[in-house]
Parts: sequence; structure tokens; C-alpha cells
Amino acid sequence: MGHIISVVNNKGGVGKTLTTCNLADALGKKKKKVLVVDIDSQCNTSLILLPKNTQIRKSLFEIIESNSKINSLNGFIYATKCNNVFVLPNITDTANLEPYLITNAPESFFKLRSLLRDYAINNYDFTIIDCPPNMGSFVLCALYASDFVIVPVKAGSAFSVEGLIRATKLIEEVKTKGNSDLNFLRILINSVDNRTAISKAITSQLHNIFDENQVFETQIPVNTAFEKAESMGETIFQNDGTASGARAFRALAIELISIVGG
Repeated sequence: MGHIISVVNNKGGVGKTLTTCNLADALGKKKKKVLVVDIDSQCNTSLILLPKNTQIRKSLFEIIESNSKINSLNGFIYATKCNNVFVLPNITDTANLEPYLITNAPESFFKLRSLLRDYAINNYDFTIIDCPPNMGSFVLCALYASDFVIVPVKAGSAFSVEGLIRATKLIEEVKTKGNSDLNFLRILINSVDNRTAISKAITSQLHNIFDENQVFETQIPVNTAFEKAESMGETIFQNDGTASGARAFRALAIELISIVGG
């Protein structure tokens, strides 16, 4: 049985896409079969993972927009540049569907779950959903389809901690109102730089507020290799597999597997 994990934070720039793409690649390198679902209409995850010049004929847009029932994900799943990693991509037009989701709620929030959940659990070891930087309709679609939530927090930003608090509240609401399978998994502390006071302070604050089993032991360091990889549309493993950031994501993949199995 596979696991479906949403990567969520109300704040942008905290490493959601970075986490999704690099964790997926790290899990793939551990021989795990991984599906990535790009539910953020910025589409950065799709751009990083898909080979250049990929023609996207079916995407998340058709799943959300379609008034007719889609019975299969055949044609929606694409191979990526990473071994054992596949993606259900997004296109920017999906952003225009937010009014549709709101108008047709709550049924519309379950469209992704009804199509994705059984398929993903039965065909992949891990499914990772990259969410937009808000707590809006698309995030709700992701949470109704998921088993777990990872909340990335940027060690150098107090605002990302505020996003964490909002995310944990929303998780509890969704768990109560329609997805009893949903659980808060762990906080992932990103952009750790122990040379700075703010990074030390926020890391310490998180460990004081949350229990040990609510924060990943693995921390993702500040590493210029991430910026270089992103600028080239690559994961850190494709750009520099020896970098400290790559080592951290290898460790994170091992830790995740030890927590949830698979």
C-alpha cells in the first residue's frame, strides 16, 4: 500500500517545490516508485521534472474542469527525468478554475480524491502533492486526497512559522470534515544556516513548541547548489549529487521510509 503526502504551507518561498522534487528524486533513487502531483498552477514542479519540450495533452486542469466523469488516469501520467519518478502535471490555466471549485463545493473538493487515491495507493510507493502557497481550494483538494502532510518551514523566516500554524489548523479541520485518514506527519526545517541568529532561534522555537515526533530529524541546509539546480530546471541530484543539499535529501528519504514504511 502506498502513501499520499501533501506538501503544504500558507507562505511562499519556504521550499515546497524544492522539497517535492528533491524528495521524490531521492525516494526514486531508493528504488521507490513515486508519483508527483503538481497542484500549484505556477507549474514549477512540472517544469523541473518533465523533459524539455514535453507536450502536455492531459493535466490536472482536465481533471478539475471536466464535467464528465473521468474513469482512468491513463494519459495523465508522464515519465520524468528522474528514475522511478512520474508526474501528473499542471498548466497555468488551472488557476482560473478556483471559482468553479468554490461554487461547486464541497463535492468539487473530492474530485481529485475520487480519481487519484485508489490508483496512487495501488500503483506507487509514494505520491507527493506539491501545493500552492495558500490555504485555498486547491490545497483542500490535495488534503482530501492525502494520508499525510509535510509542512516545510524556512529557518530564516518567522513568517513561514505563521504559515505552519495555519496549516496545522486546516489539517485538523479537513480530518474532521471529510478525510479521517489525514495526519500531520512532520515539519521539515529548510534553509538552515547555523551561522545566523535567526536560523538558530527559529529552529529552537520549533523544537520547543512541537514534540520530537512532529519535526523531521533531518534538516535541509542553505546550499547554493539548490539555486543553481533550480535555474537549470533540475533537481539537486541531477545538478550536483555530492552537494550538502543532496546528502540531506538522501537522509530525508531514509527517515521518511523509516517513519511510514514502504
